[in-house]
Amino acid sequence: MVVHEALKRSLAPEDKRGLKTFSQTDGLDGLISLLMHDIFGGEILKTHKKKSWHFYNRIEGERVDFTAPDIDSSYEDNKFEDIPSTPDETYEYFELEDYSPVFIRFIRTFEEAIGLENYKTGWAS
Repeated sequence: MVVHEALKRSLAPEDKRGLKTFSQTDGLDGLISLLMHDIFGGEILKTHKKKSWHFYNRIEGERVDFTAPDIDSSYEDNKFEDIPSTPDETYEYFELEDYSPVFIRFIRTFEEAIGLENYKTGWAS
């Protein structure tokens, strides 16, 4: 719940004006799955969606699709294929300059709510 709220605030309309891509079909799911992978670890997975891929995560063995409320109803009827993906592959589906501003806003928002000290991260030294 806190993660969804932090994502929502990080991608709020007043914040997204600088994003080059924002709709789910233009890479929001790829950007979010990479963001969650970089912060919380786990795996990036993908499944076929119409003519492209849909990206999501598996964290501590549980499939988590942080864009689920945003996907269309025809997708909800499809099964997840859980095809392994990589961070490099997700980069192909969004503008790289969009990642850092969303990452920073998410970290600030999440830290305000919970803090990150309890999470093992791949980006901290």
